[in-house]
Amino acid sequence: MTIIPAIDLIEGKCVRLEGGDFNKKSIYSEDPIDMAFQFKDMGAKRLHIVDLDGAKDGQSYQNRNIIKEIKKKTNLVIETGGGIRTEDDVKDLLFEGIDYIILGTILVKKIETVQKWIDDFGNYFIASVDTKNRKVQTHGWLKGEEIDMMEFGKKLFKVGFKIATYTDVTRDGMLQGPNIEEARDFTSQTGLRIILAGGITSEDDIKQAKTLSYYGLDGIIIGKALYENRLDLAKMIKLYQT
Repeated sequence: MTIIPAIDLIEGKCVRLEGGDFNKKSIYSEDPIDMAFQFKDMGAKRLHIVDLDGAKDGQSYQNRNIIKEIKKKTNLVIETGGGIRTEDDVKDLLFEGIDYIILGTILVKKIETVQKWIDDFGNYFIASVDTKNRKVQTHGWLKGEEIDMMEFGKKLFKVGFKIATYTDVTRDGMLQGPNIEEARDFTSQTGLRIILAGGITSEDDIKQAKTLSYYGLDGIIIGKALYENRLDLAKMIKLYQT
């Protein structure tokens, strides 16, 4: 299990949202590159970076450039998503050495296009499965789709995805613990391995998440709990990362 710190970007700043609500935004750092180095110094090997402006409205050049700089300067493994809509976006990120590209909204709108990208570029893609009441959320969690998360996951597996980030958006940024039960259902029924996100707050949450390794857990993403000093990242990596 890999422990992956999260950096969410709005207007070039590190932020966290509560329950995916853009009106409930907290700014934690004006310097995402410095934050990335702090996580690296604590032992992180991988970062989860989301361009929230891109997810909401399309590509943000400011945030995209910051993501590229983080990769270049830290040389950490980078998985990133938000606003990736075209083949040019994919090529741009892969050319800059980004390790994994996270796709969300386009999976609902243009799955045939994504299947072609997988065929053309290989296994650089991670599906973003964001759910609310077991239904898929898109457009930076602003839009609910009448799509069952299980059927969606099975479809993603069929087109070639091997792994997905799984987030119950009602838990994200709320410091109330992740939705372990739904995550277990999702990975065991769809065939997709998962990186669990949303609400991981305590060491006990990490212990519970690790029980999913038997079903198909590759990692966990931690955000707000790190920014508010609820968890000691260095200690958690030493104790639980494998």
